[in-house]
Amino acid sequence: MKYWTIVEPGDDDKPVYETLSEDDILKEYWPYSYGKMCEKYGKDEVDRNWSKQNCIEDWVVVHWAWETDSAGKPILEAK
Repeated sequence: MKYWTIVEPGDDDKPVYETLSEDDILKEYWPYSYGKMCEKYGKDEVDRNWSKQNCIEDWVVVHWAWETDSAGKPILEAK
């Protein structure tokens, strides 16, 4: 299971970090994402080509998320 962390402004503009699992992301974002894609491209096209992985990738970009462990510690990729 992969986890992703986002940051948003909190009280007094102090950053608030939130870490979500991919299951959490899909539960929260899939209905919205799927609906918007259907509006734009049509349900048949989306059903053929839109995947859960596409949804997660879209969420990551929209939220400027980075991959972490379940505690929010960044996962560093080997170079």
